[in-house]
Amino acid sequence: MNNYSKEFLIKTIQIWQPFSPTPLSLNDAGEITENMTALFNFLITKEKESQEKSVIHNNISLKIKTSKEVKKI
Repeated sequence: MNNYSKEFLIKTIQIWQPFSPTPLSLNDAGEITENMTALFNFLITKEKESQEKSVIHNNISLKIKTSKEVKKI
């Protein structure tokens, strides 16, 4: 686990405690932080992959349209 400041972990507990029926510890706060970081990294990666696929799809579509236009001439 990364070394988060105690203040950061306490703030994390303050934010997440309302969602937990049991008291959260500093270790819990560290785990929450690690899990949220992993989630956002996953979402960022998927968004980048989606954008790359979109660019590839657009390039292929453009090539197909260009080919069709050339055949028409």
